Amino acid sequence: MMTTKTSGEKQARLRRKLVKNELNPVADILLSFVILAASPCIWVFAQIHDKIMFKFLNQTYIYNVSWEDPRMDQRVFDLNESDHILTIASAGCNVLDYIMEGAKVTAVDFNLCQIALTELKKVAILTIEFEQFFEIFSKSNMALLREVYPKLRPLLSPPSAEFWDKGVHTIKSFMYSGTSGNMSWFVFRVLFPLFGLGFLRRDLAAGTSPEAIAHDITNYQYSIRSIAWLMDNILLRAGCCMAGVPERQMALGLHRPNNMAMVIERVFFHTDLVKDNYFYSGYILGYYTPECCPRYLKKENYAKMRKYLQMNKLKLVHGTILSAIHDTDTPFTVASLLDHMDWMTDRMINEEITHLMKKMDPVRGKIFWRTFADDVHSAALSWMKPDRVDDSDDRVGMYWTTWIAHLKDFRVSYEERRDTVQSKGFLSDLLTGIKVVSFPLWRPIVSSTLAVTGHAKTMETFYKYQKEDYDAFREGLLHARPALMESIPLKKEGGMVWVDVGGGTARNLEFFSPEILKKYFSAIYILDVSASLLEIAQRRVDAMGLSDLVKVVEHDFTSSTVFSVMPSKGSVDLITMSYSYSMIPDQNAAVNNATSLLKGRGEGLLAIADFFLKGNYDDCLPNLSRNLRWIESVFHKHWFAFDHVHLLDDEQLPGWAEREGTKSGKSGSGKEELEVIWDSRFRGSVPFLPFLHPYHGVYMLQKK
Repeated sequence: MMTTKTSGEKQARLRRKLVKNELNPVADILLSFVILAASPCIWVFAQIHDKIMFKFLNQTYIYNVSWEDPRMDQRVFDLNESDHILTIASAGCNVLDYIMEGAKVTAVDFNLCQIALTELKKVAILTIEFEQFFEIFSKSNMALLREVYPKLRPLLSPPSAEFWDKGVHTIKSFMYSGTSGNMSWFVFRVLFPLFGLGFLRRDLAAGTSPEAIAHDITNYQYSIRSIAWLMDNILLRAGCCMAGVPERQMALGLHRPNNMAMVIERVFFHTDLVKDNYFYSGYILGYYTPECCPRYLKKENYAKMRKYLQMNKLKLVHGTILSAIHDTDTPFTVASLLDHMDWMTDRMINEEITHLMKKMDPVRGKIFWRTFADDVHSAALSWMKPDRVDDSDDRVGMYWTTWIAHLKDFRVSYEERRDTVQSKGFLSDLLTGIKVVSFPLWRPIVSSTLAVTGHAKTMETFYKYQKEDYDAFREGLLHARPALMESIPLKKEGGMVWVDVGGGTARNLEFFSPEILKKYFSAIYILDVSASLLEIAQRRVDAMGLSDLVKVVEHDFTSSTVFSVMPSKGSVDLITMSYSYSMIPDQNAAVNNATSLLKGRGEGLLAIADFFLKGNYDDCLPNLSRNLRWIESVFHKHWFAFDHVHLLDDEQLPGWAEREGTKSGKSGSGKEELEVIWDSRFRGSVPFLPFLHPYHGVYMLQKK
């Protein structure tokens, strides 16, 4: 006997399919071929994506609404009049949310048009009554804005006045202006009705209950699933530049095949679009209602905002976060950095945190950020030991995790690394590249001239005639080395001991200034089996004036005799292996010796930068893409093996088996004493070989 599914069962089924990305097998195969066919176009767009997005800067604002839920911020900040917040201006919504609590706010944006939008709201609050303010910024009454603009203009800064002199005539709606507003108009006013979801606007306008809206959505489950697939696979890549999402941020979540499907599930089934979730109801309706709008549009908050704005509690800065940091004399108690660290390289994050630390209140200071990543996405941020913020009440739903760190809990210091790119020009790089590729041909000749044996002979054969150009060529090859050096924590108390295994030319030293090395390290050992590379290392150590701090050691790290030339067991804070672990024949011995040297109780760190066989998320790829990725990895494995580089498979990595809950290696080995604390992998190019983009990565472990 056939049974009819209840509304609740249908809703649960739709939500499950959205969250788990469930497709029937036939659709899965067909859509996989569609994505594969579109891959060249997606790749091309990825190359120009950021250029398109940054074309809008200082021409128009990107964000017409601040897309971070301030209710979460207020819950963890507990603001009062003694607070000083550093944040990004965006559309000014959250800036004003902080202001009404009495906090002093420094709001910065490198898009002058975002400053202009925020300043217009500020000046309007100071000048006009609430009813006019609500009519303009909630209902987009642009005629009223043009009427009151002569009162506002004298209070605007010259750049903002110049923007609004044109803007009051060209902008037709605050809700659908700016690049993100234009994109939202297309999604909610064109795409949704096209897929039969136009009823959402009618339901919201009629004040239909959230339960009734969820029921109606359930009846259109194929429309919802179709639009979710389209948004995830086409619009997310094609439209993210309009939404102000750069390629670097997108990459943090592309391993998830159903980002937008999960956002739809969160928003439509976990939030109240009628009375609470103004982020989406505003875009669907085209306006805010008095019941469903940001707090700065609530009448009861208007007098408070005017009071604190009259007290000059808001400072707007056109520029970067760094420029705002340098321009303040009052310590910040909160740095609310939105999601902008998703945009940044490790170098930029380290630089920003280094400068921010100098201007934060050391006791009350908090650093707060959102991310599109599943976890903390930068090692520099992980050393803050941040706490994950409960985001179950987040009405935006587009950030996967939110974090807060308290300065009083920091155990590490932050220092800027240096840019010391080595370059000897195109011809030098080409000649070195030819030497690398042709190594199997001339190896027997060079090998016959060397007195050393074993692994040392293999390495010396390879590097003897590359040593002078070694660093310059590998700047474009060893992409994880800078990431590794940005990831190293510097202990506040100093006195660290560092052993750089396979340290070669001592290039890693140059990422720090001599002053920083002397401040945080009491001894540094550069160990390698290649005498030719160590010759360059000694020159570099002498040139940097570090002869009393750095010792250059020619020895095989896997040998049992290595302890005779190393510091005492259990005394080393940091061991690095920068593109050397993949070239060591006896990796078990290397890990065991490293473990013996390291301090215990989480104080000793083994940090590896190298080539990897797999990415972090290969297992998340669709079936067809996963098979193609496997073929590519096999090719990479055999290609690099010609140069004695053995791309690291997961099973080779120390601590991997323990993390995955499987047993590997000998009982009592050093691997069992190591705990994985960081594993980040990314693709990098190979000079002169554009078809090769192997995975690189930084893999870090601490001794238990």
